Amino acid sequence: MRLRLIQRIIFAGLFLLWVALFVAQVVQGHRYREQSEKNRTRLVHLPAARGAILDRNGVPLAEDRISFELAALPQELTNPQQTWEHLHAILGIPPEEFARRYRKGFQARFSPVSLIESLPPETAFQLEEERAQLPGILVRPIPHRTYPLGAAVGSVAGYLGLIAPEELTRLRTYGYTFRDRVGKDGLEQVYNSFLRGRDGGLHVEVNAQGRLVQQLGYLRPERGRRIKVSIDSRLQEVCHRLLEGGQGAVVVMEIASGEILCLDSSPSVDPNAFVDPDRQAEVRSLLHDPDRPMFNRVTRAMVPPGSTFKAAVAYEALRSGKISPQTTFECRGRYELGGSVFKCWAAEGHSFQTVVDALQHSCNVFFYNTGRRLGVDGIAQLARAFRLDQSTGIDLPRESKGLVPDREWMKKVMHHDWQEGDTLSFVIGQSALQVTPLQMLMLFTAIAKDGEVPHPHLLLGIEEPPQEQTASAQGQWSMTDPRERGVQIPLDRAALSVVREGLERVVSTDTGTGRLAQVPGIRVAAKTGTVQVPVGLPHAWICGYAPAEAPKIGFVVFLEHGGKGGLHAARVAGQLLVYLREMGYI
Repeated sequence: MRLRLIQRIIFAGLFLLWVALFVAQVVQGHRYREQSEKNRTRLVHLPAARGAILDRNGVPLAEDRISFELAALPQELTNPQQTWEHLHAILGIPPEEFARRYRKGFQARFSPVSLIESLPPETAFQLEEERAQLPGILVRPIPHRTYPLGAAVGSVAGYLGLIAPEELTRLRTYGYTFRDRVGKDGLEQVYNSFLRGRDGGLHVEVNAQGRLVQQLGYLRPERGRRIKVSIDSRLQEVCHRLLEGGQGAVVVMEIASGEILCLDSSPSVDPNAFVDPDRQAEVRSLLHDPDRPMFNRVTRAMVPPGSTFKAAVAYEALRSGKISPQTTFECRGRYELGGSVFKCWAAEGHSFQTVVDALQHSCNVFFYNTGRRLGVDGIAQLARAFRLDQSTGIDLPRESKGLVPDREWMKKVMHHDWQEGDTLSFVIGQSALQVTPLQMLMLFTAIAKDGEVPHPHLLLGIEEPPQEQTASAQGQWSMTDPRERGVQIPLDRAALSVVREGLERVVSTDTGTGRLAQVPGIRVAAKTGTVQVPVGLPHAWICGYAPAEAPKIGFVVFLEHGGKGGLHAARVAGQLLVYLREMGYI
């Protein structure tokens, strides 16, 4: 009886074993064969170099240089602790730190583990000499992103960062992986698809212990395409020095083409910090810095334009016939409306002023009177005519659109009706009107060029893909032509000529508010502005173009808490114009 029970148990066990083998080999055999094949072969990632960003003269603003990486090969690392101690003697890094990096980066026995991403060449050579005493240690060249101008180019180039999970979900079909660095701002972000190369890899066979058996295939990494931009690196460094230590923005554009010659926002960031693992603490501090160094003030700062807006107001009042070139208003330093007093910046007043005089002296009282004649609707209409409620379309990310207030906005946002006092603030650029420095550059370009406004841009050309180039024509470029994207604002030339006269006198006369921007031998037209703020010194503006008689370049200087526009901003503009003359731009 007991023997029969044992036989039945044995037969049942054998039957279950037979069923399990049948399921594994017949029913699920195909799946296990695929899994076995995957376990037998591996792909080793080989990163591609990123395309360079070159300035208008071919000077690199961003490029990949060969760097030396220290890596460990797990299948050859016979005594890790002894190796870490030997590396400590050479590099000074504690053995436990090497052990931590090794554990964190380990993926498979055949896959190299990065220990140090960037070694100085002399250190790399020293380690190569010690290879016999460092089994399992590899020094290999890899592409490393560098920005030769450092923080001076941060506002333009942007920076790189590891791809975010949501980006990977969207871009996985384009070949992106979790280890990829992508552009996070600036040109690196806008032209990432061109700058990014095509990674390569090794297809290898491994044994059951994960050791390399043989190489099955190789895909060569393909460098990304270079792009050429309109920035002049010499001028970019000048602008960065002029703003150093303060907060603000400088932008200069070639008026005929719309090419941006320099664009700097201060404070700025050094893009090299984002690709250097030893500077992560610096990156974290940048993200929480109250001065917002990662905020591009040229394209994103939304601030009142102050008295620079008076140039547009003067034009519209002349065009609409609300005033004439001979119209005068008396300025006694104050303007009374109801029970309120609105002051001119000059307490003693400017006496009788025409529109040209009022632009020259930036007389608030003249424009209070003019604003009453135009009314809120007329002022809002002229602001929209100069496109202050639209982004310019420059090839930089997250550009602000500006804000033009009106009666409807006042009711919807501020929950009360528009008052006449609001009009007086609006007309001198001190109200809820919000603009970017780049928008003001385009406004003054329209005044300089009879309403012909080019498309502001940075890109000049993109290198043709390597497979489309011939051996005799390496480095071919696909050049851009942004002229089709420019706009023509219909402006009255007679009214413009009066405004231009006033803008030139702002700089050329001894009583003009922008006289500190004078440059011997160059006729400059500009308008200064001072914006009162609740706390601290006022913001300072100067916007203009040169030469006045045949404009070639437009410029804007904006200084946060920079004091009076006619002092600090105008002085910076004067220094900038001297460099522009020396470089042959004016």
